[in-house]
Amino acid sequence: MISPKVQQLCALESSVTSLMNEDPGLTPAKAYDKIVPQKTPVVISALAQKRSAKSNEDDYTNVLTEDIQAARSCGNFEGTEPSDLFLKIFYHVLRTLEDDPRAGVVSPNLMGSTGVIPLTIMSIIPDIMRHYANLIVKAQSSIILATNFWAASHASHIITDALRELSRRRVEADLPPVDVKILYDRGNLKQTLRNHLDVHEKEYNGEKVQIPKAEEVPGITLQVVNFHVPPVGTFHAKWMIVDGRIAVLNSNNIQDVANLEMMCHYEGAIVDSFYDSAMISWHNALNPSLGVHKLFYEDETRRHFGFSGTRKIAKNVGDDVSHKTKQFRTSYLKEHENYNTSDLGRNRKDLVPFAVQLGAPHHKKSHEQLEHETSAGELKNGYRGPLGVGGSPVSHSDQQDHIANTESPPPSIRTTSNTGYIGRTIATEEGQDEVAKVLKQAAEEAESGGKHLASAADASEIQYDDTLSAEAERVQRFLGTIEDLTKHLNTTIQPNTKGTLTPSDQEARVQDFNPYIIHPRHKPFPIAMVNRRPFGSPGHQSVRVPQNEAWIAAIRLAEMQIFIQTPDLNASDLVEEIPKAVKRGVEVVLFLTLGYNDAGELLPFQNGTNEQIVCSLFESLKSDEEKERLKVYWYTAKDMRMPIHAKTKQRTSHIKLMVVDGHIGIQGSGNQDTQSWYHSQETNVMVDSEEAVQEWLWGIRSNQNTHIWGRVDNDGVWRAKEGRDNNVADGYAPGGQIPGALGGAKIKFGWVKGIKGAIERVQGAGGF
Repeated sequence: MISPKVQQLCALESSVTSLMNEDPGLTPAKAYDKIVPQKTPVVISALAQKRSAKSNEDDYTNVLTEDIQAARSCGNFEGTEPSDLFLKIFYHVLRTLEDDPRAGVVSPNLMGSTGVIPLTIMSIIPDIMRHYANLIVKAQSSIILATNFWAASHASHIITDALRELSRRRVEADLPPVDVKILYDRGNLKQTLRNHLDVHEKEYNGEKVQIPKAEEVPGITLQVVNFHVPPVGTFHAKWMIVDGRIAVLNSNNIQDVANLEMMCHYEGAIVDSFYDSAMISWHNALNPSLGVHKLFYEDETRRHFGFSGTRKIAKNVGDDVSHKTKQFRTSYLKEHENYNTSDLGRNRKDLVPFAVQLGAPHHKKSHEQLEHETSAGELKNGYRGPLGVGGSPVSHSDQQDHIANTESPPPSIRTTSNTGYIGRTIATEEGQDEVAKVLKQAAEEAESGGKHLASAADASEIQYDDTLSAEAERVQRFLGTIEDLTKHLNTTIQPNTKGTLTPSDQEARVQDFNPYIIHPRHKPFPIAMVNRRPFGSPGHQSVRVPQNEAWIAAIRLAEMQIFIQTPDLNASDLVEEIPKAVKRGVEVVLFLTLGYNDAGELLPFQNGTNEQIVCSLFESLKSDEEKERLKVYWYTAKDMRMPIHAKTKQRTSHIKLMVVDGHIGIQGSGNQDTQSWYHSQETNVMVDSEEAVQEWLWGIRSNQNTHIWGRVDNDGVWRAKEGRDNNVADGYAPGGQIPGALGGAKIKFGWVKGIKGAIERVQGAGGF
């Protein structure tokens, strides 16, 4: 049961945010002390968590009706109908507050909420940073931006150029400055005494960070805090909140790496939870104060959400899904209706390993009904969503496209920068040589009859988009061929990687690449914030926290399928649960990155590399039937025909996503590794929306080829197979393995490599 103590915390009228609204001089730390005083040292409360986790192991399925009702009453789910599965998971999440009310890094009365997701991006970091930039330049009052690692880079320059443009707009329009707060983790010896350090301008404007000086941006105020709990309590969260109205939560740091990442744009009441969590994370005095934050239920203007603009995008999953996309999805469902799951990811029968979910009983519809509904488009009771099985009817007032603002934003004006990013026109500060090089290439292609990528004006200007549709349209315009796709996926650290697809690779067709997933208009659905606080001491004591409990409960309560994509998988508590779920009859699908941060995972107590864990998982299963229910894939990029080892730094995935039974999704910053499970501060949300989660799954399929060429054999080792993937024709003999892969082999001097990996992580070069 949920203890009276926790129910009282959830019933409080006050939150950190509301107390700061009442007293603007109150620091977040003091406000948090008023809500949930830290009476027990963190190390002691972690030991209590560990004991509580052990005593709670057999308690997951015994959730009574009164427990579900108690969980519902502890959240602010008005206007929505949370599923029993969502409420059961939320029930277990809430119980973690008994031992440590601060474990969730949010006021308890804001842990359960509602919201909408107008946009999801699954792509490279510059695409996500571009969305950040478009939000930044339209800010009216405040921006709070958090990241684990901030490095002066192509990615950070997109942000800093947007801050300069915001400043220019505010000054020219004679508007008050926008208050900008930036929170990151760049370890400092001073943090042994004080975890939150105010960063002086000389430091944050230095060579390694390059945030603008105050004199460069008179239209904004800047305050920067460096947060770390030594030795291993990393601040690993990655989000931004604009005007207290929009929150974006993503998997990536602000640096240049060759990762596929995921970002979600949230609006609605859940943004109040993000804001409250941001205040708690900030901790220090706000200088200047951000003023009063209007809560969702107090601000009528926040009831209109920023869904896509009126322009239609053929390759986009928006309000008017293209006939081609509908046809593909319907034919996929019919084609895979009778496939045996042993075929998934083999001999090309499976385009996406979610046949169980997409045809799951909770849809309660035949494929013939789906085909009829997707071709019909609008139904009498509202838009049904791209699979023909979801979407909530919305009132006419909700059809308007605008992000509510209390004052009109300054006009959108192009601004000149010293360099530009061709096609997407994302600014960098790497010198005119790069611009000259790209323009020369564009001119040569134009002369030879090829596609002219961009004009000189396009290359020398930064453009900011006014709508989500315009953002998506800009990227899709430059993705017509395999060569275009490879250029898009290449980054400044590896610009010359060559894609290995051929025109005959129909199952991996480039036109399916859809980095901007614009969700159809929908009503708010249940969302819970499932974070974890940082824990600096070595060891695995800090285990029963909202993040971990959400993951564990979701796995233990799953009835059909569990999907996880994560760069690393080695947290001991999670690894134990996977074979249990498989033996229970649940299909488990894992998308992992081969070799990701292998050096760091070789440290003592980190539990090993992805390859070692995967091999051990298969060894723990006895029957062939069980091994077929565990489907493990190495990440394969959209322009590639086979996985690539992460040590090449060419193509890696850093997405962190769990989906259970087709309608529960957990997205955010947390990896399924030892560091995220037991030490780092993480921000994640759990959503209960079949519509949004199915869109995420289609995005997973569309933006990588993992499902086609990445599946390992039932001993955990990937091998080339003639007829399955044509890798034999690419120079791989049958049975050939990926260069750099070791399977379950022991790694010599692993602890030495582990120390090296740990140092790289702190420097921002390793996998965080």
